[in-house]
Amino acid sequence: AMACSGSSSPTPVDLATPVVLSLRALVASSDLAPGENRFVFALLGSTSSPVRASGAQVALSYVEKDGAVPYGEVEAVFRRWPGGPGGVFTAQVDFPQAGTWLAEIVPTDGEAVGELARLSFEVKEQSDTPALGAPAPRSSNRTAADVASLEELTSDVNPDQELYQMTIAQALQTGQPLLVAFATPAFCASATCGPQVDVVKALKETYKGLINVIHVEVYENPHEMRGDLSKGRLSPEIEEWGLPTEPWTFIVDANGLIAGKFEAFTSYEELDETLARV
Repeated sequence: AMACSGSSSPTPVDLATPVVLSLRALVASSDLAPGENRFVFALLGSTSSPVRASGAQVALSYVEKDGAVPYGEVEAVFRRWPGGPGGVFTAQVDFPQAGTWLAEIVPTDGEAVGELARLSFEVKEQSDTPALGAPAPRSSNRTAADVASLEELTSDVNPDQELYQMTIAQALQTGQPLLVAFATPAFCASATCGPQVDVVKALKETYKGLINVIHVEVYENPHEMRGDLSKGRLSPEIEEWGLPTEPWTFIVDANGLIAGKFEAFTSYEELDETLARV
């Protein structure tokens, strides 16, 4: 649900008033900007364990010198990460302006229902990554034709050859939508890149013949990094797309415009919603 606008003369939130916070919130979105965003955050309980809930209510405010001006509320959905009970909450938010924002978050069910977390975060003037509706960079990433072995292209221990057959530039010339994931399965800081690439493989089969699907490894020399991560060199596409973290997944429509952008692990269901639309 998109954030609704506030009233014509909202009452500012007094940030100096003590508030009992029983939960801790961590923002997982590093590239928020005015316009539509996938807002990602995690909730931790008193023992720093992930909060289990199917959703949360998020009240958003814009912070000014005299307090926080209420903007609206959104419903966030819990997205479980693979391999454990942990996960993040996601919500679609249309931020009207850059600056400091405040989120007051209350789980709507589960063991922490009704408890409160408060999160302060920044919305940039402009996104570092390609904006929604902007043309996708026409990258000339390496393909299977450029290397002797897929080990030079990906750290995935079970690579799908079909993900390494064309460049992004070539895919954009076909007139079909494109799903491209930037991830490093073997060297991912969050350990979610491998599962993310597995999700991409599954979507490739679902939309076989209808879309192009590409995996770009975060490092250009994964075959040289085994046992020594210091040898890693970032793939030039990471800088070209302005990626501050990994993994990232983008969906590009048939006209070559960014239709969806997803930071961190993104479920099959989330990506499928956007793919079905394009």
